[in-house]
Amino acid sequence: MQHVKWIFIIILWTLVWSGFSQAEQTMANPDDLEGGSGVVQMDALEGAAKVNSSTTNNSVSCKADEVCIEKSTQLPMRVLPRPFSHLYKQTESSKENILKSNITAFHPLYMFAEKDIDLSDPVNPKGWYQVGQNKIKADGWMRAADVFEWRQALLVSYTHPGDPGEGRNPALMFSNLPDLQAVVESDDMAEEATNLYSELEQGKPAGGVISMEPRRFVDISKNFYLLPILQAKNIDIEGDDARYLQLAAAVPGARGADTLSSEEYASQAMADRTFASDALLDKIQVDVVFVIDTTRSMQDYIDMTRDAMANMAKRIDDKLSQKVRFGLVGYRDSIELVPKLEYVSQNFTPELVDAATVPQILAETRAALVGSHDYQEEVFAGIETAIRSAWRENSMRFIILLGDASSHPRGHAQNTTGKGAEDLLLELDDHQIHVIALHLQDPRAAKDFAQSETQFRVLSTVRGGAGDSAYTAIDISSKEGFITAVDEITNRIGGHMSDMLSTTSDDSAQDTKAVQGKLDELEGDAEESAGGAFDKAWDAALVEYLGQGARPPKDIVAWVIDRDLIDPSLQTLDVRLLINRTQLSSLVQALDRVIQALLTAEVTQQQFFDALQGVAGQAMKRPEDLGQAQKMVDTGLLPAFIASLPYTSDILNLNEEQYASMSPEQRSELQWKLLSKLKQYRQINEEVNAWHKLNLTDAESDMVYPMNIDYLP
Repeated sequence: MQHVKWIFIIILWTLVWSGFSQAEQTMANPDDLEGGSGVVQMDALEGAAKVNSSTTNNSVSCKADEVCIEKSTQLPMRVLPRPFSHLYKQTESSKENILKSNITAFHPLYMFAEKDIDLSDPVNPKGWYQVGQNKIKADGWMRAADVFEWRQALLVSYTHPGDPGEGRNPALMFSNLPDLQAVVESDDMAEEATNLYSELEQGKPAGGVISMEPRRFVDISKNFYLLPILQAKNIDIEGDDARYLQLAAAVPGARGADTLSSEEYASQAMADRTFASDALLDKIQVDVVFVIDTTRSMQDYIDMTRDAMANMAKRIDDKLSQKVRFGLVGYRDSIELVPKLEYVSQNFTPELVDAATVPQILAETRAALVGSHDYQEEVFAGIETAIRSAWRENSMRFIILLGDASSHPRGHAQNTTGKGAEDLLLELDDHQIHVIALHLQDPRAAKDFAQSETQFRVLSTVRGGAGDSAYTAIDISSKEGFITAVDEITNRIGGHMSDMLSTTSDDSAQDTKAVQGKLDELEGDAEESAGGAFDKAWDAALVEYLGQGARPPKDIVAWVIDRDLIDPSLQTLDVRLLINRTQLSSLVQALDRVIQALLTAEVTQQQFFDALQGVAGQAMKRPEDLGQAQKMVDTGLLPAFIASLPYTSDILNLNEEQYASMSPEQRSELQWKLLSKLKQYRQINEEVNAWHKLNLTDAESDMVYPMNIDYLP
C-alpha cells in the first residue's frame, strides 16, 4: 500500500508542480520575522522541475472578485507565502505600498487574480498574485517571487516512530538536496547518518541539517501541522523505492522559523521520546474499555474477568483510582435472525467508571440464553461501539478484546457495521486507541482459528511496530490460561501507572529511563503472552501521550527522505489529503449515487452505465456525458479533485467491460467496500475535534481534515 501511495504522489507532483517556481530567494534579516529564531539562507535548489515559460496560466480560471479555480481539480487556487514576505496594496513593491509586513509563512492564502505572471526563470519568477485569507474578498497583492502556488491539497505527515528501543529515528531536514544526497548515496548511509545524529546530540552543526522532526511523536490529528510537498524525486535504496522530498513546514496560528540554530527549538526537538515533565506525568490518564463476547459460551469468562477486576480494585490506591477509568462493551450477533439475543452490541458504561465499579457491572452482565445463528459473532460491531466510548481528553486509550470467534466479514448478511478489520483500524488510529486482543481458542472450533486470528491481529496492530500486533492466543481447554492472561493485563495496568506516577524528572534524568523506571521487570514475559501484548500497546500509547509535549518545526523549507536514514525499511512520512467539509459532502453524494447504480444494475440486469445515468442524470450538468463515458473517471460524476488524483482505485477505472466480467461476489464486495467508505465519511464529518482552520477567518465549511489516503474510494 505504501508503494502505491507514493507512486501516485510522484506522478501528481510531476504533473501539478511543473509550473511552480522552485528556487528559494535570498531572505531578509531573520529578525524581521516576528517571533523568528533565525533561518539559514538557502541557495537556489538543484533538481528544479521544468517550468512553464508562458506568461498566461491556462490551468487556472479567474473571475472578477472571485477566488481563482484550478481547472483540473475544480479546487480553489491557493498560494503559500515564503518567509519574510509582504502583502502590498497595489502591484508595486515599494516600502510605502506595504499593507502588511512579514506575512505568516506557508499559511495558505486564496488567489483572486494574476497579473503579469512569468515563470520562465525559476530563480526569479515575475508578476503578482492578488490574495486573501478567505474566499469572500481579496486582501492585497503579493509578488510571484514571494509565494508558492499550491495546486493540490496533498500533504505528508510524520509516521508513528515506535517504541524508544526498536522504533525509527527522527527525520532530518537538510537545507539543500546535495547535502542529503551525500548521506543517502554514500558507501555507508547508516554510518553517515549515525555520525549526524551524534553531532546533533552534542549541539554541533551537522552536514547541512537545518532542522529535524522532534524525537517525540507529533500526531497530526491532535497537533495539526502542514507539510506540503514542493518537489519529489525517486531513488532506489537497496532495491526499494524511496523519495527525496522538498517540504514546506507550517503550523496554523503560529509563526517563527524553527531551526536547530535556535536553542529553544533544538532542546525540545532533541528531548528523548520517553522524557516528560512532572507536570505532564501528573496529568496522565488511562482509559481501558473491555470489549467482550457475551454470547452463550462466554459466561465463565465474564465471571473470571469480574474476579480479576475485583482483585485489581483492591490493589490500587485512591490516587491511581482517579487516574484510571474503565468501560465495558458487550457484543453478540445480528438480532434480525435471532431476536432473543437482545442486542448486537451494547455499551454498559455510557460514562467510564473506576475499577471498583467494573466488577459490579460485570456481575450484572449475563451471557445470552440462546445460541447465535452461526459460529461467527459481531466482533466488529463491538469494536465500533467501543470507539465511540466517552474517552477522556488526552487519555491513553486501550481496548481489551475478549472473544472466541471471528467476525462476519464485510458484505456478509449478518455484518451489521458494513466494515472490515482494516476499516476499523483506520478509525482506531485516528482516535489513538490501542487494541489488545485475547483470542480464546476452543479446539472444537479449530476451523475458525485462521480467520479470527487474522482479524484480531489486524485490529491489534501496534502503531509504529512495523506490522507487529498486540495479539495473544489462549487455549481454553483449561481455564487457567485465561485467568493468567487477564491477571497479567490487570497487573500491567496498575504496575505501569504506579511506576509512572512514582517517577520524578530532572535535568539529569532526560533519557530513556526517565519514564520507564522499573518497567523492565514487567516486560520479561514472552512476546506472545497477554502481558507482553499489553506492553507493546502501552509503549506505543505512551509515545503518543508524551508527544503532547512536542511541537513540529514550522516556517522552513527543507529536503528530507521518506525513510529512516539508519534503517531504510522504516517509513518516516505518510501521505494525506487535506479535505474540507464541502468536498467531503460532494464525495458522499457522488458515492451514494454510484452505490445506487450498482444496486440498480444488479436488480434490473441493466448495464452499469445505463443504471448510473438513470440514477445520477438529474444531478449532472451534462447528463449526456454519462452515456459517452468509457470508465467511471470520465463520467464527471465524482468530484474533480478526486478524479484528478492518479491513484489506483476500485471505482475510478471501472468500465462497462470490467463490470460485466465481475462475479456476483465481486460486485457485492465492491458495493460493501463503498458503503463502508460512506459510513466512515459521515462519521468523520461528525468528529468535532478532527477539523482544523488554516486561517482564523475560515468559515466552518472551509475547515479541513487531514484524511489518510487509505480512506479514498
